[in-house]
Amino acid sequence: MNTVKLNLLFVFSILLMGVPRLSAQDSLSNGKALNFPGKKYGISIGNSYEFTGIRINIADENVKIINGLNVTLWFKFNKNQNAVVNGISAGVIPTGGSMQPVNLGVLGVGANHNLNGLTLGGFVVGAGGNINGLSVSGLLTMADGDQSVISGIAISGIGLGAAKAINGLAIGGLGVGTDGDINGVVSSLAYISAGKNSRGLTVTAGYLKSEIFKGVAIAGYASTNQMNGLSIALYNRTKKLHGIQVGLLNYAGNNPKGLRMLPVINLHLRK
Repeated sequence: MNTVKLNLLFVFSILLMGVPRLSAQDSLSNGKALNFPGKKYGISIGNSYEFTGIRINIADENVKIINGLNVTLWFKFNKNQNAVVNGISAGVIPTGGSMQPVNLGVLGVGANHNLNGLTLGGFVVGAGGNINGLSVSGLLTMADGDQSVISGIAISGIGLGAAKAINGLAIGGLGVGTDGDINGVVSSLAYISAGKNSRGLTVTAGYLKSEIFKGVAIAGYASTNQMNGLSIALYNRTKKLHGIQVGLLNYAGNNPKGLRMLPVINLHLRK
């Protein structure tokens, strides 16, 4: 708090002294903005392309790089896809190319490339690349590029998904899904789906699907091609079991006939 107060006093003292060099830059230099005390540092009000310090703008467009605090009230996402913000991005829907380490959006946060660090979106958090760190959204969190990964802690009110992988702690209100792998602790109410493999602890009251699962699974219905570890569900079904199933009905396709479908418990401990 002391540092913030000192910074505010510094800014107000400059304003009172009347010494700043206010410059409305044109689009050929550094955007249309009122910047002081320098063209690329200090305080900027408007659409400056490159700036270090505090920058406030209505809607960012063609931004290159911002270091510091960037406050934008609205968005033109298709006109600001390569912006890099290092510091704090804040606004109604802050967007850019890559943003880190703090990203705060009243309605949401979006990046064409990566979101790194702390990302909080009122409704939506989305990236065309990776989402790394701690991300929280009220409705949906998505990393939807072909090679996109969510790593760290991700919490979403309804759904959470990534194209390539989800690593760490992932909590989706209704569902968590990826076309690739899940590694870590994952929980949701309705379903969890990994297009490839899952490793770690997975908990859902509904449907769990994975190619190869290694670890502990707790679900209403657990469906895997290969289960390595412990699976607890109302109905367990796997083609190859290397571990233990506990539930009302348990199917292990690699057990001998007569032992493939069993109530309460099923196991296959041989490799």
